[in-house]
Amino acid sequence: MESNLNAKVNKFKMTIFSQFIMVLQAMLTDDIIVMIFGEMNEATKSVGEMLFLATTIWYMYSLYRMVKGFESNTKYVNIVYIILVTAFVIGATLASPGVEILPENIKRLVLFCVQCSLYYSFCTMIYYTIIEIFNENCNMEERMWGSASIFLMITISFASVYDIVCLVYPNATGVLHEMRFHSYMMCVSYSLNIVGALDTSYPDAIPIIKDISVIEAVWSHLFAVLLVGRLLSK
Repeated sequence: MESNLNAKVNKFKMTIFSQFIMVLQAMLTDDIIVMIFGEMNEATKSVGEMLFLATTIWYMYSLYRMVKGFESNTKYVNIVYIILVTAFVIGATLASPGVEILPENIKRLVLFCVQCSLYYSFCTMIYYTIIEIFNENCNMEERMWGSASIFLMITISFASVYDIVCLVYPNATGVLHEMRFHSYMMCVSYSLNIVGALDTSYPDAIPIIKDISVIEAVWSHLFAVLLVGRLLSK
């Protein structure tokens, strides 16, 4: 029993570590490239995108291992994860540097569907993770690590929402959306700023982006309140 609990905690930790590296890359890659090379060009941007892609693949694998061990895991969760992976593979292929296999309007539509699928899948994973950590059999250590994972999952899931808006309105953030990993990385960075209650890098964002930001901030703080309430009720 003890080994099973430790295994679950380790899976939470692995997911959190992959999430942390993912958001760290989204926040700092451009600054590090400019600091080292003095400028951002196509080659250095592509290297940053490939490193981010590798971390994202690691995150997807960590998420699978985490959810697979849930007591609430069902066939539905497994189907959702298949949708998640399928959408990710399609999106990663189309958004990779130098890949131009579809006309721009078709590519935009496919990426829109991909991000909608990713957001739905991430929300489902968040829901089942919340059920898991609020389970009576869940101990304090599991609950704390699971909560940290959910907090970062909220950040990553809302990045898909911002990317969806940018695919409809390419200048939604005030910066042209390029339909590549670099633009998605900027969405992750923006989302992290919101949950961290920091000033964003996009003061010229259109109203719908700012409205979604408010929803994300409220949801992340609401989750924190719910978690504290659950812990105090024990």
